[in-house]
Amino acid sequence: MQAMTKTALTWPMPPSQSESRRLAALRRLQLLDTPADPAFDRITQLAQTLFDVPIALISLIDEDRQWFKAKCGLHVSGTPREQAFCNYTILHDSVFVVPDARAHADFAMNPLVTGEPFIRFYAGAPLIVAPETRIGSLCIIDTELRAFNEEDSRLLARLAQVVTDEIWLRTLASGQSPIVPHFVPDRQKTEPAPLITGVQVRAARAMLGWSIDALSLKTGLSPNTIKRMEADEQSRPSSQSTAAKVMDALEGAGIVFIGHDAANPGVQLLSKPARNKDQQEI
Repeated sequence: MQAMTKTALTWPMPPSQSESRRLAALRRLQLLDTPADPAFDRITQLAQTLFDVPIALISLIDEDRQWFKAKCGLHVSGTPREQAFCNYTILHDSVFVVPDARAHADFAMNPLVTGEPFIRFYAGAPLIVAPETRIGSLCIIDTELRAFNEEDSRLLARLAQVVTDEIWLRTLASGQSPIVPHFVPDRQKTEPAPLITGVQVRAARAMLGWSIDALSLKTGLSPNTIKRMEADEQSRPSSQSTAAKVMDALEGAGIVFIGHDAANPGVQLLSKPARNKDQQEI
């Protein structure tokens, strides 16, 4: 398969705030354009053998490309993003399957279907590193039609979890701070942790130059709700939905949350946004 030039093929994009969060997580993990890693290579080799397919890949989705951290059966480093089946996989928490790419409206004219490697069957399990944060996939590809049942889906999903385990091990070994504590999609929590703290909200507002009223306009929450959240009142803790609205508004303006502790609020500003009227101090 040759790396293809961009085509007019269209593909769905996650909401902009979710996408910015996803890309920020991918950059912080520092996986793109790194040398081959035997641990990841072994997983793709295992997937290729278990499912008896010619191609198995660990694919990471950047802004405009998919890059292969590990691959079996291909010799290219990646493809344009608009050609990537995995670009659809990252829209789901479950395994995404295309039983027959030639008969699928979204893929029938894809250059990777009409030309090398002549994809006919595809199954991809998302690499989920945090809630709603999918940086890529573990996928298998065949040039022929094949059966793929629920047990196959469960097995591919478990292998994808092994990939994310390796990612966190690599992150810890390099001395990086994980973007969030290791996330397991099926983990049950009796006491969900807050998404962000009041300290983080105050720090983020200061970086953006936003007042409480400005953040209120962005989120649709009352100023008093935001004040209570920033005060971290344990007697009246903020709800998960409130924290999520505040987090989305701040991330949409370029803020990145990187964990928190007593010494470091864990807030970064990727880029200083241009001010508009509703961002002015009120």
